[in-house]
Amino acid sequence: MSITRRAFLHRVARAGGAAAMFSAMQALGLAPAAEASTLPDLPADFGKGRKVVVVGGGIAGLVTAYELRKAGFAPIVLEAAKRPGGRNWSARNGTRVEFTDGIVQDCSWDEGHYMNMGPARIPSIHRNLLGYCEELGVALEVEINTSRSTFMQADVLNGGKPVEQRRVIHDTRGYIAELLSKAIDRHTLDDVLTAQDRERLRAFLKGFGDLSEGNIYTGTERGGFAVARGAGPVQEKYHKPLSLSELLAADLSKGEFYEEHIDWQATMFQPVGGMDRIPYAFAKSLGEIVKYGAPVTEIRNTSKGVRVSYGENGATRTIDADFCVCAMPASILKDVKSNFAPATKAAATAIPMTSLYKVGWQAPRFWEKESNIYGGISFLKQPVDLVWYPSDRLFSKSGIVIAGFNLEYLPNGQPTEFGALASTEARIAASRMAVEKLHPGHGKDLTKPIYISWARVPYIQGATAMTTLPEMLGYYTQLNKADGQVWFAGDWLSRIVGWQEGAILSAHRAVAGIAERVRAEGLKAA
Repeated sequence: MSITRRAFLHRVARAGGAAAMFSAMQALGLAPAAEASTLPDLPADFGKGRKVVVVGGGIAGLVTAYELRKAGFAPIVLEAAKRPGGRNWSARNGTRVEFTDGIVQDCSWDEGHYMNMGPARIPSIHRNLLGYCEELGVALEVEINTSRSTFMQADVLNGGKPVEQRRVIHDTRGYIAELLSKAIDRHTLDDVLTAQDRERLRAFLKGFGDLSEGNIYTGTERGGFAVARGAGPVQEKYHKPLSLSELLAADLSKGEFYEEHIDWQATMFQPVGGMDRIPYAFAKSLGEIVKYGAPVTEIRNTSKGVRVSYGENGATRTIDADFCVCAMPASILKDVKSNFAPATKAAATAIPMTSLYKVGWQAPRFWEKESNIYGGISFLKQPVDLVWYPSDRLFSKSGIVIAGFNLEYLPNGQPTEFGALASTEARIAASRMAVEKLHPGHGKDLTKPIYISWARVPYIQGATAMTTLPEMLGYYTQLNKADGQVWFAGDWLSRIVGWQEGAILSAHRAVAGIAERVRAEGLKAA
């Protein structure tokens, strides 16, 4: 039975999340590759005398203000929350997480512990973000995104008992190599391979799958040992290969291919002490330019520029400026009063949002002491389908383990298995059960859970805007254009949706647009 591309992408999203769906879209030619920076090289007095209101103090807004100030503009950032960063938010001792439905959580983890509730990784290919970290003095360390010592678990595999990732990956490779070798031997590939190429491929497959004589897969040291290596007369023994039928039924491909996504490939980094070190570094540099507790209620183009209304201490205030960069989430933009063109309003209203969640726990580092797991991610076929181990402060007494990070709802509004759970308590219980499945007896060691549901965070109300869906292209294009003297920015207006690099590139495009307008006005005046 054939399925539509949209249905296929929804299935990919259900299995692997929003990033997997976008990668699939790129493979299908439905989304372009990542964009390059368009930040212009402007003199320090280029924007002298011109005021810019930046709406939103997330990464896109902070970068916009930072670069505009460099070029001599007078930016002011209006941020609704009492902190910078938007979705770049790290929970630590003293953090209060409040939801729009009234749920309140207070974090009381030991000093030094944190969970990056939003972005948690910096790929080595995100050069603009790395450049800002260097420029602002944000110390970085390696983020261990993948470890072969982590576990994979499915009820249909190995009697439901978790197995090391290395076994799943290398047994799968071994079976694939054996099957292809058999296909060569049975001459089923003769019409596509020359005799010489068949011999070359056979030799490659022997090494690829670590095949024994006769090109049969019987196990490999790559998957670890059932009897460990030792001294004296001890004879090590490989694990017996997992059942191919069970591997196929388990379908742990999300974990097997996880590190292959272009933005998840080693080497990856994280700021020392939490991802929000980045927005706080921007905020420190910008100083009084950033105004907190200032939710914007209206944006209007005027005959002289723009007028922005916002709330402050219960009163409504206005700012008149030459330009505005609106860097608020699509989920909030659609409800802000404006005199934008109908096409702009329609675009802001049409874009669907995904809802992502994370659950973090403080726990003794049993994963290190008992399983030799130092960073990386374990994968399960359960409502909570991954457990993410900390890369910071290895070998310390305790740490923050993330048990659950994925979609709560699909772009079409349908709940995932996790999202369909009836209550917050049920979701917390599912998170604990995932750890218990992987580390029997240690579910009870998890304490002080913090659950973030981005659809319920005030002034954000969503995680990823799905501008990458094929039917969103017209809206995406519309919002990448200025509406009068207003530009729009955010990760969702780049082709690296959900990443800080995308927010930065979008900010650069907004700065370039303003610079082009200033030049045009100067030429017109001359």
